[in-house]
Amino acid sequence: MAQSFLLIFLALSPLLSVSAYNTSAGCAIIRPPRDGGIRYRGLTQEQIRSVQVLPVDYEIEYICRGSRVIVGPKVRKCLPNGTWTDLSQRSHCLLMCPRVWTSLENGRVSSWPLGPPVEGTVLYYSCLPGFILMGRNTSQCNKMGKWDTPKPVCHYDRHYKGKTWSFFYSHDLFCSKISKWIRSV
Repeated sequence: MAQSFLLIFLALSPLLSVSAYNTSAGCAIIRPPRDGGIRYRGLTQEQIRSVQVLPVDYEIEYICRGSRVIVGPKVRKCLPNGTWTDLSQRSHCLLMCPRVWTSLENGRVSSWPLGPPVEGTVLYYSCLPGFILMGRNTSQCNKMGKWDTPKPVCHYDRHYKGKTWSFFYSHDLFCSKISKWIRSV
């Protein structure tokens, strides 16, 4: 009984490993990211269940469930040294937040980190000269795939004095009192 348990454990241990299994014949199977899976090209379901080592140059592709997107390496390749590419970079399946929050009329939006607006992304809002930000200047994408604050808006500042600023490096423009851009002479 103990011997059969040991054999089963040894047979399944590569499947439980997060790190690559070093072998000259190829690479051990690795686990997919949470809420994701792996696409094995050219293998049947039965072959996937029985294989322990994939050949050198074989590529796997991470896929995510539902409305999640992959952040980090999407494809990994088996290297001749028996490891997978980019193992130092983790891959995650994360929910996306609506992209409509990533633009702001009469304003600017920057995000951190760069990339798609997924769980953990923070947006920073600011308005162009002549406009006032109404609402919070930051919003964070939460684990439910929703922004934690309402989207702000940039309202025209009727007290704005119409100071000029350079636009596209070729024309000086300013915002008039009737919210129109006017080229200075």
